[in-house]
Amino acid sequence: MGFLLRDELKRRGIGVVMTRTSDTLIDLADRGAYCTEKCDLFVSLHVNSLARRRGYTSTNGFETYFLAEAKTEEAERVEAMENEALRFEAPGNASQSGTDLGFILRDLQLNEYLRESARVAEMVQDELDPVHTGVNHGVKQANFAVLRTARRPAILIELGYSTNESDARLLINKNSQKALATAIADAVVDYLLEYERKTGSAADSGGRGP
Repeated sequence: MGFLLRDELKRRGIGVVMTRTSDTLIDLADRGAYCTEKCDLFVSLHVNSLARRRGYTSTNGFETYFLAEAKTEEAERVEAMENEALRFEAPGNASQSGTDLGFILRDLQLNEYLRESARVAEMVQDELDPVHTGVNHGVKQANFAVLRTARRPAILIELGYSTNESDARLLINKNSQKALATAIADAVVDYLLEYERKTGSAADSGGRGP
C-alpha cells in the first residue's frame, strides 16, 4: 500500500519521502522526525487487529487518527498496540518517544498543525468511505509515538482489521489496494490545495509514507 500511495502521489506531482522501503524496524521516534520544515504532511499507514476474544473476527472497518489524548477505550487499545514497538527500540530513542504529550500540545505552533491534522484526517475518511467495504469508524485521536516527533500535520490511518476476513481480503486484493491508495491520494492532494489557498503559498509537498 505504501508504494502504491507513493506512486499515485508522484504521478500527481507530489514529492514523497518514504521512512522505509523494506520490512525493517525503524524506531517510532525516528519516523515522524522525517517530517520537518521541508515536509507538508506526514502519513503513516497501518493495519489494525484484535486479540482473540468472543466475536473478535466480526469487527471491521477503517479510521484515521491525529495526535491528542485518547478519548475512548478503543482509541486507547489501538494506541497501546501501535506504541508496543517502543519496547524494541534503543533506550535513548525510547525515552525520546516518551516526550510529554501535554508539553507538545501546549506548543502554539504545533497546535495549529494538530488542527490541520484533524482536517486532513476527516478528508481521508470521506475519500475512503466509498471504496472501503468495512465500517467507517471516523476520525479519532490518540497519543501515538510515531506522530509525536512530526513537526507538521500528521495522521495515522488504520486501513482495516487483519483479524476480519472481509477486511483481510480487501487489503490483499490488488484492485482494492489501488482503490484505497487512490482515495488517500485524493484526500492528500485536496488537503494540500486547500492549505495552499488558506496560506496563499505554494505547497512544496513532502507527503511522507509509512
